[in-house]
Amino acid sequence: MKNQALIDYLAACGVCRVCQLRYLKARGNEYRDMQQTFKRLDVEVSECAGAQDTPDEQPPKKPRFSICSTCLGLFSEEFQTQLIEGILKSDFANYDSEGIVLAISLPMTLQLRQLSMWFALQRQFGRSTVDDNCPPDVPIKEAVKLILHPIVCARLGKAYDANGLMINIDVRHSVEAAEVAKLAELNRAAFPAKAAHQKRIEISRGLLEKQYQPARIKAELFEKYLPIPPTAVEDALQLQAIELTGPLICVAGRYRKLSRELSHTPWVLHGKRIMEESIEEIIVRHVGPHFSETLEKITFMSSGREDVDVRCLGKGRPFVLEIANARRSSMTRQQAHQMEQAVDRTGKVSIHNLQVVPREQLTHIKTGEEQKRKYYRALCVLEQPVTLDILQKLQISESFDIHQKTPIRVLHRRPLHTRPRTIFSVKTRVFRDNPRLLIIDVVSQAGTYIKELVHGEFGRTTPSISSIIGKPIDILALDVVGIDLDWPADVNNAETE
Repeated sequence: MKNQALIDYLAACGVCRVCQLRYLKARGNEYRDMQQTFKRLDVEVSECAGAQDTPDEQPPKKPRFSICSTCLGLFSEEFQTQLIEGILKSDFANYDSEGIVLAISLPMTLQLRQLSMWFALQRQFGRSTVDDNCPPDVPIKEAVKLILHPIVCARLGKAYDANGLMINIDVRHSVEAAEVAKLAELNRAAFPAKAAHQKRIEISRGLLEKQYQPARIKAELFEKYLPIPPTAVEDALQLQAIELTGPLICVAGRYRKLSRELSHTPWVLHGKRIMEESIEEIIVRHVGPHFSETLEKITFMSSGREDVDVRCLGKGRPFVLEIANARRSSMTRQQAHQMEQAVDRTGKVSIHNLQVVPREQLTHIKTGEEQKRKYYRALCVLEQPVTLDILQKLQISESFDIHQKTPIRVLHRRPLHTRPRTIFSVKTRVFRDNPRLLIIDVVSQAGTYIKELVHGEFGRTTPSISSIIGKPIDILALDVVGIDLDWPADVNNAETE
């Protein structure tokens, strides 16, 4: 099949210049200077995208077409203008994303017309030339990426980014309903066994892609319901709706929990709030509005969590906010510093190192949790004054393993398991002015229940601090003082950019 013969036939069928190149399997930049591409392929084309004088064996000459019979005007300048105007009239200006991606919902009639032209080319040039299984054109979806994406990006001054602002475009055509109804009839005739077992035939794009190709459907049957080649249309595709979905933005930082009366996430029991607010709500309330108007859809994650009555000090605990449909995708250091100060003013939580991070970095929080080391300081009380023997027993520099059953206090939300955990070191000193109080520093594997490590919980944790010294001991207060995770990067937002 010579290129010139193919183009002449396509032009006679009312196929536009862009789609003619699709049938020549043009790629990438070849669509930008179509005249040059045709010249390189040794193809002569008229200035009009409609029908031309064609050899005798080709279809009779038809009137010149203004709307492509295969793409229905999808790649026309008129549709491009309509699309750009529609995007600019939407909420587009309220998103600051540097990158965009188009998600176009196309009518199924385009797939039907592709199949119709596939049959037509086989009739014209022979099945030995046009394969039964491999479509003769660059698929419409791929052509959208090759052709429309660069044009829209250039007109809007944006870069292509699969993770950027998603422009959801719904496109319809007036012939869609009639042609899909014919497809339903064709489907019953082509696959009667399946149709007999199905009360309702679900016509979908997936069905078209899997079942409808010359290797599975005969042209003669197809033509009983739909024409070969596809007929001309009087009206072009219509832009039905444009919806914008902002990118997923991840904002990371570290928080310090300063209160012993603050839950990690909203604490609701039997429909009633137990505490007025939480770490999550405080951070989201002061950071979220910069990026999104729907704060309830922001996801808060952290590298572990503390009990309500446990503080987190030192460098703090790494956290991240996943913000879907973000209107803003960045922030200045000054803006980040203002957010940090706003959280600090609550007196309950303090944050620092606030920054936007790539989504790929979330693996730091989500993976390897139990391999991390965590550092704790516990204020503990004995029934009797501490002895030298107790102090010596609680100076442990070599690691040892413990086995912990799920604590009774969390059995309502955690399954009952016995978990092995490693304690890397224990250091102890006496609290001044009170010989019954001990300050115990523990370095443990993440996931260790420190309160139960201290008192043993009726033997459910073995060994425990209590079993090591052979005496009852309880914990009065607990602080997390360090988390072995060097993420996110240190950023001093107080410095001017």
